[in-house]
Amino acid sequence: MQTNTTIARSVVRVAVAVTTIVALGACASIPKRAWANGEAMSSSRAYRAVLSGDNSFRTHRRLQQSLDPRRLNYSEVAFPAFGDWW
Repeated sequence: MQTNTTIARSVVRVAVAVTTIVALGACASIPKRAWANGEAMSSSRAYRAVLSGDNSFRTHRRLQQSLDPRRLNYSEVAFPAFGDWW
């Protein structure tokens, strides 16, 4: 009887260890979106300004706007408001 109990405890310990490793692995992975946000923020002028000590609202607003990875290396194209539609 003791061997069955020992085997059951070993199986439970292994299951707990595997679950813990899988859970920690999920926490350690960084999503691409978060990685792109970090790259966009650290390459902005506002980020360097804040690191230099500029704590103005304008600089923080520019820093917040730089968090959008879709706007990284993005330039707006001016279109006429009511151009040629047809």
